[in-house]
Amino acid sequence: MFTDRGLGFSLAVIIMTTLSVVGRVTHGFRFTVTKRQQKQTQQSCCIYFLQSQRWKSALAVDTSSSSSSNDVLVHMDVPDASVALPLHPDQLGPMTMPSSLSPSAVLEFKKCPQSYLLQYIYNLKQPTSRILAKGTMCHEALEKIFDLEPPERSLETLHNLLRASWSKQRYSDKYRFLFETTTSASSQSSNSSSDVQWDLEGEAEWGQSALALLSNYYQVEDPREIKRPNPLKREMWLRSHLTVDPTLGVTATNANNPTTDAPTPTTTNNETFYIRGIVDRLDLVKIPGTKRVAMKIVDYKTGKAPELKYSKPMNDKIVEEAFYQLKVYALLLREKGASFDEEGPAWNNLRFLELFYLTSESGRAKPWRYDLGETQEQRDEHLQTIHQDLSQVWQDISALVALQDPKAFVGCDRSFCYCHKCRERFVPGTLWEPK
Repeated sequence: MFTDRGLGFSLAVIIMTTLSVVGRVTHGFRFTVTKRQQKQTQQSCCIYFLQSQRWKSALAVDTSSSSSSNDVLVHMDVPDASVALPLHPDQLGPMTMPSSLSPSAVLEFKKCPQSYLLQYIYNLKQPTSRILAKGTMCHEALEKIFDLEPPERSLETLHNLLRASWSKQRYSDKYRFLFETTTSASSQSSNSSSDVQWDLEGEAEWGQSALALLSNYYQVEDPREIKRPNPLKREMWLRSHLTVDPTLGVTATNANNPTTDAPTPTTTNNETFYIRGIVDRLDLVKIPGTKRVAMKIVDYKTGKAPELKYSKPMNDKIVEEAFYQLKVYALLLREKGASFDEEGPAWNNLRFLELFYLTSESGRAKPWRYDLGETQEQRDEHLQTIHQDLSQVWQDISALVALQDPKAFVGCDRSFCYCHKCRERFVPGTLWEPK
């Protein structure tokens, strides 16, 4: 039985998947779908469309009894993960430099070099979680809402965009494990097996929390009031080859004013490294107190906004760290520069950054805004610091890879970090381990 709280999400999601659920075979797992559940689903779909305000009485389905004859099973044995052999770094081949960096990869290396090694060099990525899936679905809905004309961008439409995205992807290899629950099943043979059932209640609760984030967004920013040409860009990939020597970059003092006394380049060649990232949204906004416009980067965050409840130096540090990713994007746009000539001069006037947190301690959305500076020189000073930091990270990774010693990538003491769980998959003593 669907709960009142989860009804709105679950009914819309199952519309496009009702028939495909029953008898679905999915790569070595067994789904148990009862005829009663199918009947309940079909009733719920009709109620959702025809009498959504009177669903309680209409959804009265007898769940007091069930029998095995109502079960429709298509199954394969679930592999026993306990027999997996431990990994050895030698199995993964020699360590090689990554082909590129991203803001998330840089931040991961700064926080935990070992986690970076595991995910970006050994390519042992963290599995998708419900939290990550929620973020992806919210981002997709917030991107697609601007495909519509302003009058069509209602909150209900925004919610339905999320439901539609999830209904298309819920059984994909990336997400299908998130709401599977495994129960032991007896078998007449000597081989044991498990029934994998779908956690409808858990999915409904998850979906409602995702819809709540979109509702929070709508309370702060009504997309119907955002007129074209905004957003200028959505889900836009940014790519650039940055010079390893930051003094040779676009934001360096000598690059903008060759007559000034600038630092002497630290290298004699134009060695570069490749960095890329994806921007949620780019807008044109009016500069307060003027008739001029500037460009603003907007990044949606489905996690809670950090609390600025500490000393000013600590709060400033929290803010700077929070905006690091957006400053990398700003640097990439600054390096890209004139490639947007067709869009007008505003592309060369990137000034504002916005972290749009969709929730906070108060339960409401809380946008954070950052001004890079009134003049290009002020903005370049910020971005030159980011260039220096990225270059240092690239050189630090290069130095560790050159050692060809996995133990050189030190782990961290954060209990939630991926390094702790993934390290257990390796032969003891082959990776760095805490003393």
